[in-house]
Amino acid sequence: MGKVTAGAKIPGRVCRTLDVGDFSLLHQLTWFNMAVHSNAEYAKGTWFKERSLAGPVIFAVADGLVHHADTITEFLAQDGYEIYAYIGVDRMKITSPVLFGDTLRAEAEVVELRPTKHPERFLFIYQNKAYNQRDQPVIEYQTTMLVVKKD
Repeated sequence: MGKVTAGAKIPGRVCRTLDVGDFSLLHQLTWFNMAVHSNAEYAKGTWFKERSLAGPVIFAVADGLVHHADTITEFLAQDGYEIYAYIGVDRMKITSPVLFGDTLRAEAEVVELRPTKHPERFLFIYQNKAYNQRDQPVIEYQTTMLVVKKD
């Protein structure tokens, strides 16, 4: 049996500490500039007491961590699969805030690999979870990718 089976773990290879520069750059690139993310004085009055990273930006960082250094690509290649398309994300939950100085890591687990009506194409579904330096989960979601079986 191949390695790309339900329950198989896909460990992340890197961690990332997010500092003030990361926050500013990521929020400017994504247009998530609401006061809680961009106004330090306003953020002092929130329950976080400081600016927090916007949820969609947390997703971008977590997804980047699990794909960093072609982790998913190499995992699939072990059984002769290649990524064809990123189809979608489901069941996203943001469970903890990400604040200045937090260090994130991600790990994934195969949920399913199932054939489509085209014999060379498969749907690859994995669950990604990212954690901070205190091992608190900050986000989790399922990703569906279209993969092709190489001969």
